[in-house]
Amino acid sequence: MLYKVLYAFIMPPGGIISLLVLFNIYLYWKKIKGKFILTGIIILFYLLSMQFTAFHLIKPLENMYVNYSVEELKTQNHDVIIMLGGGAINNIADIDGDGQVSGYVANRMLSVMRLSNQLDLPVILSGGKVFADTGREADIEQRIFKGMGINENKLILENQSRNTVENARNSKEIMQRYGFSRPILVTSGFHMPRSMLIFKREGFEPVPYVTDYQLSGKLAWSIFNFVPNNGAFNNSCMAIREYMGILALKAGLQ
Repeated sequence: MLYKVLYAFIMPPGGIISLLVLFNIYLYWKKIKGKFILTGIIILFYLLSMQFTAFHLIKPLENMYVNYSVEELKTQNHDVIIMLGGGAINNIADIDGDGQVSGYVANRMLSVMRLSNQLDLPVILSGGKVFADTGREADIEQRIFKGMGINENKLILENQSRNTVENARNSKEIMQRYGFSRPILVTSGFHMPRSMLIFKREGFEPVPYVTDYQLSGKLAWSIFNFVPNNGAFNNSCMAIREYMGILALKAGLQ
C-alpha cells in the first residue's frame, strides 16, 4: 500500500503537485513574491485530483435521475430511443471497419442495445464529426451495432451534431419527420442533467435513462480517496464543465 501511495505522488497529476510543492518551498525560502498564489493553485489542484472531491462533484449529477425499470417503461408507450454521442476516433482499424467510439459511448451503446431488444424500439443515433481528426460518431455506432446483431432498420442516423444543443435540435427534426413523440433519452449520468435541460428547451421532455456511471454509488473509506489520481482529476473537471454548462443554460447564455 505504501508503494502505491508513493507512486501516486510520482506519476501525474501527483508528480506535478510534488514538483509545485518543492518549487513553492523554494519561493518561501527565498521570500519571492507569488508564493501565496502558488499555494492556492497547489491546494486547488490537489483537491480536484482526489477521489473524495470527484465523488462529491459528480454524484449529484449522476443521482439526479432514477431509471424506470424495463417493466415500467413497457407501460409508458415510448416510441423511440435517443442515444447521445460522446466521442469517437477514426483511422483506427476495427473488427469490421474503421473507427471506434469512446468508453462513454460504449457504455451507452450497451444500455441502448439491451433497451431496444427489451422494448422493441427504433434508435436515433445522435452524434456527428466534432473535430477534424475525430470520427463521425453515428456512422461508427451504426456499424458497431450492426456487428452486434441489431437490425439496421431500427437505427436512424443523425450524424451532423457537434454538441448537445445540436443533438436536441436535430433529434427533434427527426422525431417530427417520423412522427415520434415519446422518446427515451440515453446518455451518461454526468451528462444527463444538462441534456434534459436542453431537450426541454426544445419543447419536448424525454424520459431519461441514465447509464455510464463513473463512480460507485457509495464512497468506501480508503486512503486512496485522498491521494492524487488522474481519473479523479478527469471526473472533477468533467463535473465542473457540466455545472458550468447548466449555469449557462439557466442564464440564457447557450
